[in-house]
Amino acid sequence: MRTLQVRVPATSANLGSGFDCLGLALARYNTLTAQQAEDTQVRVSGEGAGRLAGDGRNLIYRTITAAYADRGAMPPPLLLECHNTIPVARGLGSSSSAIGAGLVIASALLEGALSQDDLVRIGTRLEGHPDNIVPCLLGGIRVSVNARGHVVTCPVEAPPDLHAVIFVPNVPMRTEEARAALPRNVSMKQAVFNVSRAALLVAALEQGRLDLLSTATEDALHQPPRSRIFPAFPHIIEAALASGAHGAFLSGAGSSVLAFSTHNSDSIAEAMQRAAADQSVGGFAEVLEIDRAGASVTES
Repeated sequence: MRTLQVRVPATSANLGSGFDCLGLALARYNTLTAQQAEDTQVRVSGEGAGRLAGDGRNLIYRTITAAYADRGAMPPPLLLECHNTIPVARGLGSSSSAIGAGLVIASALLEGALSQDDLVRIGTRLEGHPDNIVPCLLGGIRVSVNARGHVVTCPVEAPPDLHAVIFVPNVPMRTEEARAALPRNVSMKQAVFNVSRAALLVAALEQGRLDLLSTATEDALHQPPRSRIFPAFPHIIEAALASGAHGAFLSGAGSSVLAFSTHNSDSIAEAMQRAAADQSVGGFAEVLEIDRAGASVTES
């Protein structure tokens, strides 16, 4: 019987100033196998076990169905066995990882009927914006924008020794709640603040100007209102920067915090964890590579 083996990375969106358009893939993965079955079943171990749907309502299978529908077809029933290490509702792209997994499974089963552009288009439609799903599918650091009905994306070449230090709180933050906290309107001053820093962030990463990242990852749009939901995270960012991080920011909609480092990464992780504990927030910190490959599927 045909078995597909899939690996999808975690992601972090926004990177501070690049709200809804910048994201990167992280070397923490959900893995799964998929094979045809009489009835659709989804078995989950690890993160989300006992909470994620175990049938066709699961986001992975719903994504497969959407990809097939794009080609005017219906998918076969599948047995999906998932081992998840990407935390749910922590700003690390758990929903994008599910969508990415569904897309590469559908692409493999449809034997090339879906192009990379198709996968990005369908994934962005399902996710609502491209900042997480594009790096999940393609890997690396990506700028991605919706333009005239399709997604335009471009890689950003970061220094090879750049690492991500993440602190993952025990406190979840639902994307819907984090979105609801955002203001309906922003001032010209706030808009210029973020546009200038997002441009600086891309240039600094491309040029290896790590000394500019602390300024380039500053944000005036989404982090200040979200600090009212999770008031500990500015203190965690401050601790990371004080310990030598090149830049630090809320990961996606939160609640995780990510810091860029090239050295002293373990000390930065310890400082972030101590700062969280000082705010009565538990959790764990770890150092991750930037994933350069994105989602993958092989057949056995």
